[in-house]
Amino acid sequence: MSAPEKLAALREIMQTRGVDCVYVPSDDFHQSEYVGDYFKSRAYISGFTGSAGTLVIFADEAYLFTDGRYYLQAERQLEGSGIALMRSGSEGVPSVTELLRSKLKDGMTLAFDGRCVSASFAESLSRELHGVTFVTDVDFPGLIWNDRPPLPSGEIWALDIKYCGRSHAEKLAELREKLSGYDCGALVLSSLCDIAWLYNLRGSDVENTPVFMSYSIITAERDMLFANKNALSKVAEQLERDGVSLYDYDEFYPELKKLSGINVLLEKSAVSSSIVNSLKDCKITDAANPTKLMKAKKNPTELENLRLCHVADGLAVTRLMIELKFGEREFDELSCDEYLWQLRREAAEQVGVTLLGKSFDTIAAFGPNAAMMHYSAKPDSFARLDKAAPIPMLLVDSGGQYLEGTTDITRTFVLGKIPDEVKMHYTLTACGMLHLLNLIFMEGATGSSLDIVCREPLWERGIDYRCGTGHGVGYLLSVHEGPNRFHWRSGDAKLEEGMVTTDEPGVYIDGSHGIRIENELVAAKGLYNEYGQFLRFENLTFCPIDRDGIDTKYMDKSDIDKLNAYHKSVYDTLNQYLCENEREKLAYLTEKIS
Repeated sequence: MSAPEKLAALREIMQTRGVDCVYVPSDDFHQSEYVGDYFKSRAYISGFTGSAGTLVIFADEAYLFTDGRYYLQAERQLEGSGIALMRSGSEGVPSVTELLRSKLKDGMTLAFDGRCVSASFAESLSRELHGVTFVTDVDFPGLIWNDRPPLPSGEIWALDIKYCGRSHAEKLAELREKLSGYDCGALVLSSLCDIAWLYNLRGSDVENTPVFMSYSIITAERDMLFANKNALSKVAEQLERDGVSLYDYDEFYPELKKLSGINVLLEKSAVSSSIVNSLKDCKITDAANPTKLMKAKKNPTELENLRLCHVADGLAVTRLMIELKFGEREFDELSCDEYLWQLRREAAEQVGVTLLGKSFDTIAAFGPNAAMMHYSAKPDSFARLDKAAPIPMLLVDSGGQYLEGTTDITRTFVLGKIPDEVKMHYTLTACGMLHLLNLIFMEGATGSSLDIVCREPLWERGIDYRCGTGHGVGYLLSVHEGPNRFHWRSGDAKLEEGMVTTDEPGVYIDGSHGIRIENELVAAKGLYNEYGQFLRFENLTFCPIDRDGIDTKYMDKSDIDKLNAYHKSVYDTLNQYLCENEREKLAYLTEKIS
C-alpha cells in the first residue's frame, strides 16, 4: 500500500472505534533512539525513514514533525503522501502538543500505544488536553500492518571483564547503595543500554547498537532480568550463579504489578506510560536512572580500550583520505562506504582490536547532499564523486562497534577547487572544533555553557547549525548516550571526568554544500588550586583535517598553533602503522601551516 492508502485504512478503523486522532512516535517499548524494524510504524505509514519524527493523524489531515537534521529528507520522502511536514524548531511551527491542543476539543479521543510513549510525555498531554479521552492500550498501526516484522530476539552474549572493567556484582552494589539513598524499595529499568551495561551483556536486537529487548527490576533482595530466555541460553547459567533471577520478556508486566505499596524509583522520560500505569499502587520517585551517570563516566579499563580502538578508527579514515586525495580509484557515495568498511576491518586487525560492526549507518555525502545532516545514499539514488563539480567536497560520518568501544568520526574532504566562501565555512568549522578540544574549564560546567566555545567562530559571522555540537558516546552501546552533550539550548548535564562526548560543529547550506568535522573527547582532570578543580579534554580521534579547506586569513595565531599541534599528534600516533608511501602522504597532510 502507498502512504495515502495506509492512511485511508487507518482512518477507517479510527472512525469505527470513535478515535479522532492517532499519535505515532518513533519509539519502541524502551524509548530507544534507534529501534528494530518491528517498531518502525511511523516510517511504515508515512514513508519518512529518518530516525527522529512523530506522525499525527486526524480524520482529514496528517502531520509529520521532525527536526532540522531531516528537513530535506522528509520533504522528499513525504511528497505525494498527503502528510504535511512540520519543521520542528522553525519560527511559526507549533509543537506536537500545541497542534493537538488546537485541534482536539472536549469529548474527542486521542489514541497511542502506551508502551511506546514515555510516561513523562503522556502526563504532559494529560495536563494539556483537558476533556480529551485517551486510548492507550491499542496499537493502531499494527492493525493495518499485515507483514510486520517479528519482535527481535537475537542471541545475548557476555562482555568480558577485560573490556568492561567492572563486574555486574560491583555495579549492582553501587546501584543498591544509590537506591537506598532515594529511600526506594525498587528500581525499574527499561532503557536497553542501561540494562546491557549493568549486566555486562550485549545483543543484536537493534541494528548498529548491540543491545537486547529487556527490562530489569532491582530491589534490596532481588535482581530481576526480563529477556527472551532462548536468547539468554549461553549466559543464563553464569547469571544465575551471580544471583540474577531470569524471567521471560513477556513476564515483565505481571511481575511489575506485584510491586505494591512501595516507593519505586524510575525515570519517567525513560519508561513508558504503560509501566507507570501498572504501578498505580506504588509511590513513584521520578529521577534519572542512576545507571545513566554511572555508565557515562568510563572507567580506566574502558578508557584504555577506547584509546586503542580510536587508533584503528583514525587509521582507517586516514587511509580513505589518502586514497581520495592521491589515489586513482573512482568512487561514488556507496563505494566510498564499502571501501571504508574494508579499511576499518584491516586497521582493526593491524592495531589488534576486534571490530564487530558499524555504530550507525555511514553518511557519505558528496556536494549538495552533505547539506542534509543525516543523508543516506541508496542503490537507486547516489552521487558520484566528481573533482570538477562546483563544490567538490565529500562528507563522511562513520563509526565502528568494537569490543574495545564505540567510535564516531566525521571528516569533510576537499577533492578539487572550492569557492572562497566555502573555504571560510570550512576554516571556521575547523577552528570551532579545535577551540572546544583545547578548552580548559572548571568542574561543574555544563554542556550548554561550553557549547558557545565551538559555535563562536561561526556566530561571529551570522552562521549557525540546527543541531547540538556534540553528544555522549556509549561503550559498545549507543553512539548517542546521555546525559552529557554540548548544546546551548539543552546541554544541562555537568561534564565529569571520564565522560566521552563528540565535538562536531558544521555548516549546512541547502542545495550547495555541507561541512562537518568531528572528534571524540574525554573529560579529564587538570589543574587543582585555590579556585577548585579544573578539567580539560583528552582527544581520542586521530585523523587529519583537510588543509585544502583551510584559509589562514580566517585564523589567528592561536588557531594556527592549535591545528599544527593537533596534526603533530595525528602523525605521531598513526605513522608507526603506515608503510613508507603512506607515511609520506600523512606527513604532507599534517604539514605545518603558517
